[in-house]
Amino acid sequence: MSKLLCSSHLNVLHRRSFSAILLNSPFPIQCCRFSSHLIAFEPQIAFSKRRVLLQSFSSKIHQRDLSARAFESSSETKEESQKDAETSDESEAKSVDDNGSLTGSKDDYPSGEFEFKEISGWKSFVVKLRMLFAFPWERVRKGSVLSMKLRGQISEQLKSRFSSGLSLPKICENLVKAAYDPRISGIYLHIEALNCGWGKVEEIRRHILEFRKSGKFIVGYVPACGEKEYYLACACEELYVPPSAYFALYGLTVQASFLGGVFEKVGIEPQVQRIGKYKSAGDQLMRKNMSKENCEMLTALLDNIYGNWLDKVSSTKGKSRQEIENFINEGVYQVERLKQEGWITDIHYDDEVISMLKEKLGVKKEKNLPTVDYKKYSGVRKWTLGLSGGREKIAVIRASGSISRVRSPLNSSGIIGEQFIDKIRSVRESKRYKAVIIRIDSPGGDALASDLMWREIRLLAASKPVIASMSDVAASGGYYMAMAAGTIVAENLSLTGSIGVVTGKFNLGKLYEMIGFNKDIISRGKYAELTAAEQRPFRPDEAELFAKSAQNAYMQFRDKAAFSRSMTVDQMEEVAQGRVWTGKDAASRGLVDAIGGFSRAVAIAKQKANIPQDKQVSLVEMSRPSPSLPEILSGVGNSILGVDRTVKELLQDLTSSDGVQARMDGIMLERLEKASFANPIFALIKDYLGSL
Repeated sequence: MSKLLCSSHLNVLHRRSFSAILLNSPFPIQCCRFSSHLIAFEPQIAFSKRRVLLQSFSSKIHQRDLSARAFESSSETKEESQKDAETSDESEAKSVDDNGSLTGSKDDYPSGEFEFKEISGWKSFVVKLRMLFAFPWERVRKGSVLSMKLRGQISEQLKSRFSSGLSLPKICENLVKAAYDPRISGIYLHIEALNCGWGKVEEIRRHILEFRKSGKFIVGYVPACGEKEYYLACACEELYVPPSAYFALYGLTVQASFLGGVFEKVGIEPQVQRIGKYKSAGDQLMRKNMSKENCEMLTALLDNIYGNWLDKVSSTKGKSRQEIENFINEGVYQVERLKQEGWITDIHYDDEVISMLKEKLGVKKEKNLPTVDYKKYSGVRKWTLGLSGGREKIAVIRASGSISRVRSPLNSSGIIGEQFIDKIRSVRESKRYKAVIIRIDSPGGDALASDLMWREIRLLAASKPVIASMSDVAASGGYYMAMAAGTIVAENLSLTGSIGVVTGKFNLGKLYEMIGFNKDIISRGKYAELTAAEQRPFRPDEAELFAKSAQNAYMQFRDKAAFSRSMTVDQMEEVAQGRVWTGKDAASRGLVDAIGGFSRAVAIAKQKANIPQDKQVSLVEMSRPSPSLPEILSGVGNSILGVDRTVKELLQDLTSSDGVQARMDGIMLERLEKASFANPIFALIKDYLGSL
């Protein structure tokens, strides 16, 4: 062996169980460890612009009469959920209608659909007065075009004035403001490669279509385009591309990677206990190919998302679904064909489109097109345009990222359980708020933190209406939080569910033998070496304890889900087993109440709080951002002190995996797909393989 193992690598071998695992492959896998044994909730697969997941099957559920009771104990959960189901009417399969409402549901939820009403009369005068005396950063030249570039990551969280990057709440707010702002003539939208889920894309697309109701123009420009980008772009009134545009509308794929062969070569034996037939984490660690169950789930997911894409695009372009599918199957890449077939408006460079906009607005050729960019327009308050100021207040709590219980030096982002609970309690104790919306975008994380937040949300729901609104992902620990709310709203393609666990450890005995490493343990207590002795496999009694522990964790999660959703344990078992669902499929199975975005969540919150739908309310953000010093310096042009986002978030993933995990592993952003040194164990493996 030409390379020696460094001490830091040997220290990794002392770890008690799994750490986050990353390979230089298109599919990163992540498992999670905790001090006594490992429980990682149902992992799934990362998907990019042409990589997708999920499944659907028919099942019958009882109609629910959702209670606001807080959970008292795991034993009461099963008994009360059984009673609720026994006293309910005969169960009927629910389906989702065109408006995203559940047929067969007891609740008739408002759609929250945007209705443009032109500002006139006294209110128009007040708005003009406010714009006249607006702060300098809120002033916009009359006749301006709002220019926004959508590319890369899109955050669910609000961002401070000094933060870079795109924020979904600000994108949607800017589209609403631009519809009413008399100074804005239209929107010029640049769309490039997006690094976000289908839930956010659906939300933005909905706001683009709603903006068009104002009668103002919205023009799209797409230099490079895949399915996700076109899904947004086709909602624009006009769509232009340069002659050299790269279009890759070839369809969607789903991929799964397996580490069984790698572990076999380096002498690592994963000892995994699977609970539920859809436990793909065990497959990814132990198998060399896809299991029948996993293939079934991923195939159904692919059909679900691809079918939605075909339906929405065909509806927007006025073509039949078969026409769209036939065009995709031709493998067309020439932009001339795209123009001929009506997929784009015309072929022009950016400067030519700008010249066309100048002509449309009557701007002289030698003059610059008056524009306002995303960042500046984000500083325009809704109050200035008369779009806020209602007396009734609804609190908005945003929960985005991986879940951890406490803040650590390297884990300052994501959902920090302690901080989230403080916000929940402050809202519960306040009489200012008539209702609460919890916006969730999380694949899960620490199970203890998830359970503690679940309890606090249940207590909050006992005092005022609580609506959970799902973004891209609200699965495993994310669903744990959502199921405590009185009503759950999800996008058609939100990823949710993932009620399940998998447990195991690595047996590194053969690896130790190959590299000449030894480890002796002196212990007291029958199970003291349960996770400390990674140099040997489980004893039969240890394996039995491990399996029982995992089963217990799964039953607690499943039973609380059944209680929260007023279902029997047997009914919940049918849709649990670690399975991830799209929002639409989850709605038809009782895991979600309504299909829609944030605006529908607001409408339902009004309904539950007995606030008229036409009455304006004030949405109070409880998660306002506070800029850090690097962000402020970055905001004024200093990029030297900026910390690389990818490295920082990788470190966060590594340091936040302590404790029982309620995580939908594998739902990780594309930034990780080429990271080969994210975990020291695999740095060790790479060193070893490189020495052979």
